Formats: sequence, C-alpha cells, structure tokens
Amino acid sequence: MNTGKRFEADFKASCPKDAWVYRLKDSAATYYGGNDQLSFSIDNICDFLVYHSGHLMLAELKTIDQKSIPLPKILGTWNKEKGKYRKEKHIRDMDAAAQHEGISAVVVIEFRPIRRTFAVYAADVLAFLAAGERKSIPWQWAAVKGIEVDQRQLKVNWRYDVAGLLARLEKVGENK
Repeated sequence: MNTGKRFEADFKASCPKDAWVYRLKDSAATYYGGNDQLSFSIDNICDFLVYHSGHLMLAELKTIDQKSIPLPKILGTWNKEKGKYRKEKHIRDMDAAAQHEGISAVVVIEFRPIRRTFAVYAADVLAFLAAGERKSIPWQWAAVKGIEVDQRQLKVNWRYDVAGLLARLEKVGENK
C-alpha cells in the first residue's frame, strides 16, 4: 500500500467511533494525474466527509516526505491555458461549503520527516496561493495557520487525534 493510501487508512481508523466517515472514491484517472479528455470521470471535492456532533468536516488528505509541500501536490498540475491549477476548484468548492453553518473544510497535511500533521483551512490554502510568494507550503506556515493533529505511532501504523481536531473545528464553528 502506498504512503498516501496508508495515511488515508490510518486517518479513517483514527476517527471517533460515533462519527460517520465516508471516503469518496477516486476515479481511475485520478491515479494518473487527471485526464481532461475523459467525458465522464469522477472528480470529487475532497477525500473524506466526517460527520460528528452536528458538524461536517470536508477533508483533503496529503502526506509528503519533505518539510514543505509543493502546491501541485495539493492543487494538481498547472494548466497554462486556463491559468490555474487543475484541482484548484476543489479547494474553492470546499471553502464555499465551509461558509455554511456546521461545515468545516480542511487540507490535512502529514509532514513525515518531522512527524507532524496539520489541518489547514481551505480558505488559508487559497490565501497562500493568492499571495503568490512561494510555490510550496512550509511546515512552519502550516504550524502557524493550521491546527496541529496529535499523532502516535503504533507498531506499523499511526493514530491521529481526529476527535480532538473535530472538537476544535466544532468549537470554531460555534463562533462563526
């Protein structure tokens, strides 16, 4: 199992037992970086939907073996003709969904070299992109802007404090 799929499996296994967790299916085209020539391919807004205590979290999961994550790893390849990233719309749609009461949208980034994971709001990812200062998000920026997700290693797999993340998101949602 590749590291991305392992991260997704570990994240799902870390969700509270009383949460509804749904992994949106990837299309075959997704595995090859996308294919604009396909007429009918699934193009999901995010990886996971997690519903807990009246709150819905939309989560896009990314794991990286570097101390910064290149924007194309989150947003897909750059389309010169359209002047935007291929999956930029996903993050924009996640942010639009988060404007509704009881919904949060985050990109959960696991920085493997430092063994730290952060949930960064979709709006903050878009603000980083709009600033145009860098082509990759450093872990330090994610630490300042995001919510750290505590983690612990089992023998092979990892467990993430998804319950703690949900509690923080739910609390922020109450203050919208």
